[in-house]
Amino acid sequence: MKLKTLILTGLASVALTACTSAPKIPQLETGVLQEVKNLDVYPDTTNNKAKLTKFSDKCVIEFTGNLKAGKAVEQWSFKSLTLISGGSASFAKDGTSTATNFDLHDATVQKNFLALRNYFAKEALAQCE
Repeated sequence: MKLKTLILTGLASVALTACTSAPKIPQLETGVLQEVKNLDVYPDTTNNKAKLTKFSDKCVIEFTGNLKAGKAVEQWSFKSLTLISGGSASFAKDGTSTATNFDLHDATVQKNFLALRNYFAKEALAQCE
């Protein structure tokens, strides 16, 4: 009986240790910090919006808007207010699509990023540092 109790106690200890020492999986998305709508952007879009989302290692601004020819989506990733990556995709009404990665060293790209980032509250952007 003592052997059986000892074995069960040992197995329970191993199981408990395995559960408590298992690596924690980091949460990828910590949530939407702010969403803004009807931005004044070029080229003109309708029903546009930009969403600022915080992830564990960066923040992402996703802009979507409707153009006359279809839909445009841009994503801008940054950390501590420094642009990490950016790109856009266009979806035409005829079913075709194109995608582009932005040249992060281009002055116009930097200007567009800063203009879009300025639509968000300073308190929301502060959480991206």
